[in-house]
Amino acid sequence: MITVGELGPLGILAVYIACGAATFPLTIALIRGVVSVAAPARATPAFHERLDRAMGWSFGGWIILMLLLYYGAVLLEHQKPCDDQRTNQLTTFCKKKLGAIP
Repeated sequence: MITVGELGPLGILAVYIACGAATFPLTIALIRGVVSVAAPARATPAFHERLDRAMGWSFGGWIILMLLLYYGAVLLEHQKPCDDQRTNQLTTFCKKKLGAIP
């Protein structure tokens, strides 16, 4: 098992971003930045409608990417031997081997 001390600053940043802890606030900050630099004359109802649509796609994409990341992490975890798996989603083979299923 890898500890935080073994990762280093770039590793910790990568885990932070991969877990979605940074992507969600960064998306909101980016959208807020776009709105704040928009000239008042350009901030028409059509502009806000496009911004809302872009925000919806951004959040939808974020959710899909986080689900894909989780799925990939579970697949990688299932490649390990049964005794080394650190997940609550053990394969049926591992559940039988470890005695969770008779």
